[in-house]
Amino acid sequence: MKLVFVNIMQELHTFDSTATISQPPVPLGVLNTVTPETIETDLVDEQTDRVRFEGDVFAFTVATQYAGKVYAYADTLRAAGKKVLLGGIHVTVCPEEAKHHADAIVTGEAETLWPELCEDLLAGKLKEHYTGSPTPPCRMQSLDYRFFGNRPYLTPASLFATRGCNHRCSFCVSSRYMGPFRTKPLDVLEQEIDQLQKLYPSAFLQFTDDNLLADRRYATALLALLRQKRRRFVSMITLDQFCDDALMQEMAASGCLGVAVGLESVEDDNCAAVGKRQNLGQPFADAVRRANAMGLQVCALIMVGLPHDSPERLAYARQFLEQIPCSLYDLRILRIYPSTPLYREMLSSGKVTKEWWLGNETVSTNHVLPGYLRVNFKHRHFSPMGLQYWALKLTSELDRMQYRSIANALRIGRQGRAVKFATTLLAARQRTARQARLLLKRVENAMAETGDTGLAALPFLAGSS
Repeated sequence: MKLVFVNIMQELHTFDSTATISQPPVPLGVLNTVTPETIETDLVDEQTDRVRFEGDVFAFTVATQYAGKVYAYADTLRAAGKKVLLGGIHVTVCPEEAKHHADAIVTGEAETLWPELCEDLLAGKLKEHYTGSPTPPCRMQSLDYRFFGNRPYLTPASLFATRGCNHRCSFCVSSRYMGPFRTKPLDVLEQEIDQLQKLYPSAFLQFTDDNLLADRRYATALLALLRQKRRRFVSMITLDQFCDDALMQEMAASGCLGVAVGLESVEDDNCAAVGKRQNLGQPFADAVRRANAMGLQVCALIMVGLPHDSPERLAYARQFLEQIPCSLYDLRILRIYPSTPLYREMLSSGKVTKEWWLGNETVSTNHVLPGYLRVNFKHRHFSPMGLQYWALKLTSELDRMQYRSIANALRIGRQGRAVKFATTLLAARQRTARQARLLLKRVENAMAETGDTGLAALPFLAGSS
């Protein structure tokens, strides 16, 4: 029996942006590690591979934005007599929907029950629904990165040290449905770091954790391990952590090259409106300058379409952010995920397109834009194309290549002994700004054709629930 793990993405061969940086699908590698040796395994990863289905059983991890695409593949495979297994966050929050497209679904974390599912598969006794539970640290294993082969990922040395998040932002689904915050045993993590050193000696480590530094005691031990191993790394962090000067000094001393900070908005009331209270009152601008002095590059993660956004506020945000020396700005439009408090609230008031992930596109520009720029909800100040216009306008302006931004990134690189990483970030910044300008023209043309002023006074999203 040949079991093929499948990672389906969108538009990676069409669009080029920071939202489509390729990295190995580590969760599928985890399941491969616990698959019995009696089953042959393989991987199809749309980030790097042409999608070809050769095998007996196909296990898909399903993200909401790609659910419709996965279901189409699954239905075709089942019609051809193949077995299909579906799991992941979207299946966990929409199990009844997923059951229509699978021979078996897995909700929750699959790691501890996967061997049982494989035994049932071999015995021809597959159940319709398997319910996973949060993997305790004592059962976390070091995954075998050879599973990913020689695929040309941009960040091949990706790993995670923690699972879950201790915050409950109203737009976030993973923190509510994928278990409590847990930490991987350091000896297991050390095995993975050593393996990645052998496989990718020149690559920096990329931690994909939702909240790597949430447990300060564990974070200190982790940073000590990285310092001992002399491995350079990058990570996402929360704004309150970023503004903790002592913690950032510890990060820099441990080999951190840069951090992506969940800023979301420069307005406190916006952050409060989506439950992101850890951002309130934080001195972001000062923290960026201190981080730069330590040799840390900073990428600001920003959402457009938060409840209190307006043209005036976004214009102010642009002016504010232009004065802050971030090496990269990553802007995307707020996505309303199923089963989150935000989705339930907006669905009940008719402000979100029901089951938008199944392809119920009501905005004409959605099909010509990457998924992170698509709009499926109503905003009180913007039309959907208005939100897209502002997200692209801000990206093109904040990420434009100016002498001062280039000089600053290179100076930080020299300070942190990482000029190569600085040039990599600058290349990403240039590509991001260039693509934003091209996409902005598409949106502007569509707005001109339809007479859309970008304001919410015009009718839109007809048929949304």
